[in-house]
Amino acid sequence: MILSRSADYGLRALIHLAQAAREVPVPLERIAEVQRVPAALLSKILQALVRAGFLRSHRGYGGGFVMVAEPTRLSLEAVIEAIDGPLVVFECLDDETFCELCQGCRLQEKLREVERAMRGILRSTTLADCLPLRTCDAVAPAIVSEAKGTPTPLPTAT
Repeated sequence: MILSRSADYGLRALIHLAQAAREVPVPLERIAEVQRVPAALLSKILQALVRAGFLRSHRGYGGGFVMVAEPTRLSLEAVIEAIDGPLVVFECLDDETFCELCQGCRLQEKLREVERAMRGILRSTTLADCLPLRTCDAVAPAIVSEAKGTPTPLPTAT
């Protein structure tokens, strides 16, 4: 399984939004800038996450996106599937016509174990598990301050 670029961007955007104040919409352009993601592609990804019920979008002046899903209840599997559709780890397990050797293939047994383990990890890992413990100015996204909409670094752990 290769994580698609869209799923990567979507997860990064959700991590960014999970750190922002829920009452204040974060503009698409701000998320794209901080996460270094093309705004046009990010817009499509965020709309898929709105349709899945993870985000709410606000139009117009002061508009943007807010997180509505609880990060502790939002699995990585659910996010990836909302963006990319059903998760397929190995094509031969999803489509028996993919491989002519499927009948009696012992490799398939091992691939099925790997797939179950990967799905289990993605299902049991929540967005909250991916939030930074502390920030680094060069890496961690900034959150939007409620007062002025300016980036405010996250507090560092002590």
